[in-house]
Amino acid sequence: MSKLYKSFIWFLLSVACIGLPFSFLAFGSDLSTRQSNLYPYKSSIFLQDDFVTGIGGSGTIGELGWNLSSGTAANQASETGGRIGIIRRDTTAVINTYASITLFNSSNAIDTALPHIITWAVRLNTNDANTTLRIGSTNSAFAAPANGVYFEKLDADTNWFCVTRAGGVQTRTDSTIATNTSFNTFVYSRQSSGVTFSINGTSVCGTHTTNIPANFYVPSVAITNSAAAAKTVDLDYFEGVLTGLTR
Repeated sequence: MSKLYKSFIWFLLSVACIGLPFSFLAFGSDLSTRQSNLYPYKSSIFLQDDFVTGIGGSGTIGELGWNLSSGTAANQASETGGRIGIIRRDTTAVINTYASITLFNSSNAIDTALPHIITWAVRLNTNDANTTLRIGSTNSAFAAPANGVYFEKLDADTNWFCVTRAGGVQTRTDSTIATNTSFNTFVYSRQSSGVTFSINGTSVCGTHTTNIPANFYVPSVAITNSAAAAKTVDLDYFEGVLTGLTR
């Protein structure tokens, strides 16, 4: 074997040996960019539910395991646009029935002093003068809660209202956005400066700084009928982000 040929072989081996570590570094870097970091559990909680698992056995509702009261619940067929998990709450035709869905229970509730953002994607199917709907977080899914932050449509309302309620006293502001029978995304943000609201990405109602509840509450949606006719609401998505935890 000639010296020139041997030199060429050694050159190729040297390049391979040098390039191999860099290729592994590149592969490792690619893995690093692909992996999802968990949220910092000591200071925050991130919750999501697409209701893809729907209604399971033993009363399990959605991925987070929601509680139901009265009325009926049923899975709905997927819809275009990526709505692959929808749960319908129905009051039935029994007058004054509250059909609600609540996360956790009274012993696993949100400290209202913590910064948090609650998001609901909801569709009201019966938009009439005998339907009341509340979307947000409350300490009770029955009648007007003593404490809560939520969007509201009372029987006579034709617009969505924003509500902060503490000890049975409330601040209630007209969003000027009409109630309808389409899916809408409702978001409220509780920060040290107060509570802000948005519907479908548009800020509404200004900032509430009065009647901010100090007691614990849970994310919830509740619909009720003031006539002997079934009223329904569809739930497509929930998200809760809590920060400022110390544990």
